[in-house]
Parts: sequence; C-alpha cells; structure tokens
Amino acid sequence: MKFLTTETLTELEIINNALKNEGLEEIPSESGIKKLGEGAWHFAYLIDKEQLVLRIPKKIAYDKKVVFNREEFIADYAATKAFYKQANRAKKGICPEHFEYFVNEELTYTIESYVGKSIGLGDQTTTQSKRYGTELGEFFLALENLDPPYKGLGYLKIGEKGEIKGELEIDLREFILEETKEYQDELDVLLSSPYEFNKKKVIKTAKDLISVRSIDREKIILTNQDTSPENIIFSKNGARIIDPYPLLYTGTSLAANYVFNYQTFFYTVHNTLRYRKSNYYLHIHQLRANAEGFIEGYTNGSKQKSKDLNVEVFLKLVTMAYTHYQLLNKESLSREQIIRYGTKEQLKERLEIYLKELEKYPLD
Repeated sequence: MKFLTTETLTELEIINNALKNEGLEEIPSESGIKKLGEGAWHFAYLIDKEQLVLRIPKKIAYDKKVVFNREEFIADYAATKAFYKQANRAKKGICPEHFEYFVNEELTYTIESYVGKSIGLGDQTTTQSKRYGTELGEFFLALENLDPPYKGLGYLKIGEKGEIKGELEIDLREFILEETKEYQDELDVLLSSPYEFNKKKVIKTAKDLISVRSIDREKIILTNQDTSPENIIFSKNGARIIDPYPLLYTGTSLAANYVFNYQTFFYTVHNTLRYRKSNYYLHIHQLRANAEGFIEGYTNGSKQKSKDLNVEVFLKLVTMAYTHYQLLNKESLSREQIIRYGTKEQLKERLEIYLKELEKYPLD
C-alpha cells in the first residue's frame, strides 16, 4: 500500500472514503480516477465534478517510511489553511479559496479548490515568465501590509493549549542580529576553506552588504518558503500558489529566498533526484526572467527595498554555499541528502558555481 494508512485499501477505496467523509459523490470505478501527479509527500487527484483537488499523504517519502504524527499533520495543514486565507486577503484568488483537511491514522487528506492547469516553463515566453514573476513580487509585497494571524516566529506548531503559533518566542530584532552573526560565521568558514576564489573581493562585498542589512525596517508576517515552479500554477489568468510551506518571518528574507531560487538554485540542482524531472536547466531564461519580474514587482520602484533585497539574496547564496561545503565534509551522506543535493561530485561542482557567484555578486 502506497498511502499513509493503517487500512488495507485500494486507491479507489481510499479516495472514496475521503469523498464520503466530505459528503461528496463517490467515484464509481477506477476509470474515473484523475491523477494530477505527486509531490514528495502527497498524491494529488482531481475531483472533476466539484473542481477540487484531493491530496493523500504517501507511505514513503524521500525513500523513508513516513511515521504518522497527528500533531505534525494538523500543524502543517492548519498552516496551509491559514496561509491561503492570508494570501487571498493580500490578493484575492491567488490561492485556493476552499481548503479543508482530515487527520486520522486510518485516513488523512486535504481537499482544496482546483485553480487550473499550469503552463509549463518550457511553454512560456520570457515575457510571460517575467509577468508571472511581477505578479508574485507584488503579492509578496502586499503580504507585508497584513498583520500575522499568529504569535511567535518561525515554522508553525501546535502549542500546549492547542493553539497554532510560531516555534520560537524571541524578539524579531534580536533574532535577526543572531542570524546575521550566523551568516557571518558561515562566510568565515568558506573563506578559510581550501577552495580558491577571490576571497578579498568577497570579504569587501560582505562587509558592505551585511553592515546595512535591514533590521528595524522588518516586521513579522505570515509568508511562504516553498514557491518552486511545481507549487505555482502559471495559469492563463495569472499565477496561483498551492502547497505552501508557511512560516512567520520577515518579508524581505522570504522574497530573497524566491529570487535566489529562481536566479541560481533551481537550475543548479537539475541533476538531483528531487528536481531532475523538472529539467530546470533547460529553462534558465524563463527562471531568470521570472526572478527579474519578481524583483520589479516586490521593490515597486523603492531604492531602499531594492538594497534590502540585494543584501538578503547575498546571504541566501552564502548559506547555500556553506551548506554544500558542510555536506562535502561529511564522511557519508544520508539517502535524503543525496535525493535533495546529489552526490559529493555534484555537490563539489555546485559549490564551485556558488563561490563564483559570490565573487561577482553586485553591491547594488
């Protein structure tokens, strides 16, 4: 059985159990199953008549057996529901309007509005890609105008009283200062490494950028860490976000995460088991056009926003290079690390790309 359940059920039976639980019409036969695809953690199905998407968790994720944890599932799904609601306040219709979930050892699933078919990166012109990016940049900026629905900082969890909250209870300014020191420590490790790159130039760039990192201009918002192309529907009516990874943090940091991923990360991990099916290396122009549009939409002509974003993208590059260096220094890699990052040979090749990117990183 490929689904996370204690029952011995067929695919049709588990889908129909979910539909029955939601008071929806059951599918009469296997020929009526419309599979939309699968992510790392869930199978997705289109419930055509109601235009809903049913997601059922997998029994195996990243080649490891998934252990049922009620609290973690509820926290994850409640976070998604909260983000969808917040996102649609920022821009109506950018996320599914309907989202429900059910968590049980015998049956766990989510069900949400179907937001349409996606136009693949390969079928987009760079003009289209840039327009989608601009829309998403404007959306990320709009999120910053909304107060968070929960207290705390970081990824969401269930509190002692059953409430949803950020995993950390710390002042934002204090956290950013601590995080900045960690980024500097990571950079220092790279600078002391045996890898050859223009370290003097990188030291100067880092000094100039880290010293002006936005701190007092930041506020906590409910935002989204996972905006990979597979979690965005590039529809004829605009970009739509699905399957988010919500957290409470600063808007600038997560906007930079988007830019770094589309400018650099996605195409460099094309040869990993996690990302190879997407063939991102074939769509570099679309990815970078998307990032360019995002920057324009997010900064909205503000020189200060542009500078703050530039600093954060640099820090994302630093920490990704550091992560690769640390993995290379491990005696062996776990199966999950290999799936996400590839072999040591691939890690080394990618680290050298990131170090070159640090060398030429722009100050403005």
